Amino acid sequence: MSLQVVVPTWSGSVAWLPACLDALAAQTVPVQAIVVIDGPAPAVEALVRQRLGAARVVRRREREGFAAAASAGLRAAKGDLVALLNDDAVPDPGWLEALRDGARRHPNAGSFASRVLRSEDPSTLDSAGHGLTRWGEAFALGAGAPDGSPWDVERPVFGAPATAAAYRQDLLRDCGSFDLGMGAYLEDVDLSLRAQLMGFPCQYLPSAVVQHRGSASYGDDSLRLAARNRWRLLGRSMPRNLLRAGLPAAMASAAMHGLRSPVAAAGTVEGLRGFGEAMADRGQTLGPRRVDDEHMTELLRQCEADLQATCAAGSSARRLRGGACRALAWSVDARQRSLTKRGW
Repeated sequence: MSLQVVVPTWSGSVAWLPACLDALAAQTVPVQAIVVIDGPAPAVEALVRQRLGAARVVRRREREGFAAAASAGLRAAKGDLVALLNDDAVPDPGWLEALRDGARRHPNAGSFASRVLRSEDPSTLDSAGHGLTRWGEAFALGAGAPDGSPWDVERPVFGAPATAAAYRQDLLRDCGSFDLGMGAYLEDVDLSLRAQLMGFPCQYLPSAVVQHRGSASYGDDSLRLAARNRWRLLGRSMPRNLLRAGLPAAMASAAMHGLRSPVAAAGTVEGLRGFGEAMADRGQTLGPRRVDDEHMTELLRQCEADLQATCAAGSSARRLRGGACRALAWSVDARQRSLTKRGW
């Protein structure tokens, strides 16, 4: 099985990129790396040549964001398995080997999620895969939980955060890469949704360990981008019947997040303005889907159960989020029953 790794980066990464490149150079298996430089960045290119001289460099004339840079790297990769690594992530020496071995053990999985720890506190989990609710709320499994034995078990998950993921070439061929209209944030969740609709499940591999700095490239703008892109994901990639059932809950959830953060509120307004454009892309995105609504409903309900479990042991704010999740799930179930009686 041939394996390649793609690292999207840009001019602002000089402070943290060396640690990422050095960790790739120290992998226990030979590394075929593709470093995508998003926009002019001579200092970054010099770093790549110095730290990982055998890497292939893909230069982009202008900075267009993570989704565009990562997609360019995924298109350039020809391996049977293509790993994707954030430039602010530092993999353990056995990371690529664990991804390769996991792909061999799970031939039916199309993508693979890593065990991502927070670099400022490696005893704390950053993610063990990600999930999505029927109202478009994305979340990282295990985020903020103590790392330990509960996260040692391989399991199917909804999708793989692009922080440190791997994709089979078959998935990329059938699903394409990231939605360039998203720029950054939730582009990986959108790809996971499209992959599940095409029949490509995701597997969490706890032995594939990475430490992640987090939001180094986008900082505070991450809240705006995530709020905006939720509506693009719903409009472009959520199946029609699930969208109809979940839309009122999506509005309620967005309003709750907007009350807590003016930045998120601004992103929601931006997303709603572009919702019609996202809906116009549905035929291209969802036309060839292979998985029915019943399967997707159960998959997203399991994600909602995971979110409630994640919130149950957290702070009062997280427990409040868990309670809101239960209420929203109940409302979507009720609306789905009503729509089903009326024949959709």
